[in-house]
Amino acid sequence: MVVINNKAKVLYSTSNWNVAKDIKGLLASWSSGNAQSVKMNDIRFSVLQMEPERFIATNRQKKGHLVGSSIPGTDMYLIAHIKPKAKAWEHMAYPAIARAAAMMRKGSKSQFMETEVDTSNDGELAQVSSRMAQPSIDPYLKAELDSFLGWMKDPQGLPYYLDYTLQENDPYKISKLAELYNELYRIFYT
Repeated sequence: MVVINNKAKVLYSTSNWNVAKDIKGLLASWSSGNAQSVKMNDIRFSVLQMEPERFIATNRQKKGHLVGSSIPGTDMYLIAHIKPKAKAWEHMAYPAIARAAAMMRKGSKSQFMETEVDTSNDGELAQVSSRMAQPSIDPYLKAELDSFLGWMKDPQGLPYYLDYTLQENDPYKISKLAELYNELYRIFYT
C-alpha cells in the first residue's frame, strides 16, 4: 500500500513495496483518464477503470491487481496491490480501498465492530455479543445510491441507467442485468 500526493510524492509506503520509480508514471496515466495500461515494479497492468476518484488495473499473467482511490477532500491518493489469488477482488477491493481512503481524511473517525467470543465449545468460536458504534456513511456508496435513486425516480430513469451501465462496460453489472432480464422474461413470457 502507498499514499501519494498529486505531485507523486510518496507520503507513506509499506516496507515490502517500492514504488518510487513508477509512481509518477502511474499518477500521470491516472490523471490522463485514458491509459490502456500502467507499469509498476516492472509488471504491466491492464487498466479496467480509470476515473478521477478510482483506478483499477489487473495483470493478465496473474501477478496481481492495482486498486487506487482518491482521499476525499485532499490532494492525496491511496493505492494498493491486491494479491493475484484474492477471491472476488473485482467486487470487494475498490470499496474497501475507498473506505480506507475516506477514513484517512482529517477529522474522520473510523468505526469498528467490537466482538467478544467464547472459545469454550470444543475450540469453536461462538459470537457472544457485539456492538457497533454509530455507523459512518461511505461517501462513495452514498453518491452511487443517490445517483441510482435519482434514475429510478425519473420516468426515463431505468432506460438511462441501463444505457449508462452498458456504456461503462462493467462485466459484473452486465451479467447481473442479463440474469434479471432472463428472470423477467421467464416470469412474463413462459
